[in-house]
Amino acid sequence: MRNSISACGLSEFANEVRDRPEEGAVSYGVRLAWESGTRSRVEAKTMTVGPHRVSRSFTWKVDEPRQLLGTNHGPNPQELLLSGLGACIAVSFLAGATAMGIQIESLSVDVDADLDLRGFLGLETNKPTGFSGVRYHIAVAGDGTPEQFEALRTRALAHSPNANALARGVALEGDISVL
Repeated sequence: MRNSISACGLSEFANEVRDRPEEGAVSYGVRLAWESGTRSRVEAKTMTVGPHRVSRSFTWKVDEPRQLLGTNHGPNPQELLLSGLGACIAVSFLAGATAMGIQIESLSVDVDADLDLRGFLGLETNKPTGFSGVRYHIAVAGDGTPEQFEALRTRALAHSPNANALARGVALEGDISVL
């Protein structure tokens, strides 16, 4: 065990996915139900990892602060997106450190972004509705060298699914059912 991750388990899983790529196919999902105003209840759907179904019995609230017409009962959608990015970078960093035999003593990832609400509100059509940019900072302590930690940072970004989805963009498809 290193960084509370089984180094053997990580290696075995990587070998398993290399030998049988279908073992590395993962599907995720959430179901959101509107409650009131800007507040919704979200529940994680069962996920699949290869042929395995994994029950995910987690629920959480999403809301806006009062300044954005909400009731401040949970993080807002942008905070959840940024937390998903930061957590994914951290997991990638920790998995890389474990694979390299580096013990991490502490790790934090700060993620910040800016949004201009004029686009969202339709006040200026030339303003984007998304983030104008996302910034992150990793603070780490452990038995690695500064060069190893920089290599881990680079590797974490290259291997983080969420960082890659944001940096490269992904196809977004949807439909609607009228009840």
